[in-house]
Formats: sequence, C-alpha cells, structure tokens
Amino acid sequence: MRLPSLEQMRQARSRARRLARRTAAVTYRSIVVPLLGRSETAHALDLACRLAGQRGANVVLVAPILVDQELPLNARFDRETNVMRVRLRRANELAKTYGVGTKERIIRTRTGGLGREIAEVVTDHRAELVVVGAPVHSRRGFRRAFPDEVLAIVRDAPTRVMIVSGPVVRRPRTERPALSRILVPMKLGPIGEEMIKTGIRLAGHQQAAIEALFVIKVPLDQPVDAPLFDQEERAAASLAEAASLGAAQGVAVVGKTVRARSIGEAIVAEAAEESADLVILGSSPKWRRQRRFFSPTVDYVLRHADSEVLVVAFPQGATLLSE
Repeated sequence: MRLPSLEQMRQARSRARRLARRTAAVTYRSIVVPLLGRSETAHALDLACRLAGQRGANVVLVAPILVDQELPLNARFDRETNVMRVRLRRANELAKTYGVGTKERIIRTRTGGLGREIAEVVTDHRAELVVVGAPVHSRRGFRRAFPDEVLAIVRDAPTRVMIVSGPVVRRPRTERPALSRILVPMKLGPIGEEMIKTGIRLAGHQQAAIEALFVIKVPLDQPVDAPLFDQEERAAASLAEAASLGAAQGVAVVGKTVRARSIGEAIVAEAAEESADLVILGSSPKWRRQRRFFSPTVDYVLRHADSEVLVVAFPQGATLLSE
C-alpha cells in the first residue's frame, strides 16, 4: 500500500485540527424524541440524552395519540391521554439522570400523519435532530426496512433524523449492556465527518473504543489486490483525520482499511469480526425522498448486521452543525 505524501499528511492534520475545533463546538440545542411505545424508544431516548447532556440541549418529548378516521381530532381521549402522560413521566425520569432539561408535547394525529405532526414540532422548537427508535421491520428486500410511521418522519421532518434500530430479532432481548465498541464506516464529505463526530461523542460518554473503517471498493473487472493508489491514499488520509479528531476529544480511534466488492458486505463482516455493539451510518439527502429512503449500502447493513445500527438521514441542504 502506498502511503500518503508528507504534504497530504500535513493537509489532513490541519483539516483535522479545524474539524476538532468544530467538533468541540458542535451542539444540538433541541432534540425531538417521539415516544412510540416500542422497546427501541427507550434506547433512542438514552442516546438523545447523551448527546444533549454534553452540550446543555433540551429534549422535546412527543407522545402521539393515533385518532381513528371516523372520530374528530378534538374528541375526548382520557384513557389514551393518561397512557401518554405515564410515558412522558417515565421519559422525564430518565432524562433527569443525565441532567437534561425536557419539554413535553402530546399530539393527535391520524394514520399516515405522524411525519407531518413531528415536522411541526421540529419547526416550533427549532430542533436540529429527531431521534426515533424502531425495529428493523423486514430482513428481506421485498419490504422497507422500517415501519411506515418511522419512514414518514424521515420523509417529512425538515432536519436530521437519527434512527436507532435496537437489537436484531434473532438476538435475545436481555438487559442492554454499555457500549464498548463502535464501528464508523468512513464516508467522504460532510456526512462522513459528522458521523465520526457522533461516534466520538457517544464513545466519550461510555469510554468506548471506535473503529473507523474505510472500504475500498474494487471493480469487478480487477483483482481484489489490484493497485488502487489514489483510493489507498484517500483511505490513509481519511483514517489519519479520524484518529486526530478522536485524540482531540480524548477518544481512541483505530483505523482500518479493507478491500471488497461490496461496501455493505464489508461493513457487516467487520462488525461481526470485531463484535461491534453499534454501527453508525449516514444516509445522503438524495435517498431521503426516494422510494427506498436509504442508500443500498445502508439498506444492506440494516438488514444483515447483528449489531445495533444507528442511521442518520440528512435533509436537503444539510451542513455540518456548528455554533
């Protein structure tokens, strides 16, 4: 493998220092968490509180009541409202353990309308992030990976949407252990930068180790060990940058480069080999309003990884968050 030149390394270190300063300044001032009544919601709230607690952000807890089409939205729903209040109280108790301030909303919506209602909450509170917990709905490609109401939030929310998959269905649902190893596949550009920042922030909270993985995709018409000098240089510079970002925040980031025909298969294999607790992926805005919602790589990892998967779907015009 050809190593990057000294000039490339100097540029990477300089860029990493600038990104490190932005990483320290990155902040979510307001995070929206829909309480959908699933087991994954508790973990989504936990992650949201970790992100909020480090920067003094508020968490907006949203409890939705689904109203049948034949009933008016302003009908009395005393039993349902009491159930939502219990959810809000429990969520508040968890947030308090992180020292995070909360705001509460009970909303009423109809089938297919949850995404629009969450979008209104995001706008009202000027939220920079929505965190939602959801199971991987289908392990096959014939159906979408997540339930329709979650995908509606991805489609309609005018900000980043972070989806936390929770344990896969073939794993026993035991008490959740602390995160010890996080895998972040490297992606060039602002989305990749923000994903490594997210991993660093989550790892720093639990003293977890991060592996930054750069997959060099080898064309089918070339052997796997074919000389791909430009990609090798980009990989080395990208991993050096990730390590510098982690060092600036006191988090160890171990870099690794692999060659593969399929990026998704390489990520799943590495997550299994390293027993990663969490895989963090970013999904480009161009996929968000398409029928499949996520890129083929993200979709493959969601359906095949044994680890938990955290996907951030970026909106159109997304830029790196900074103060």
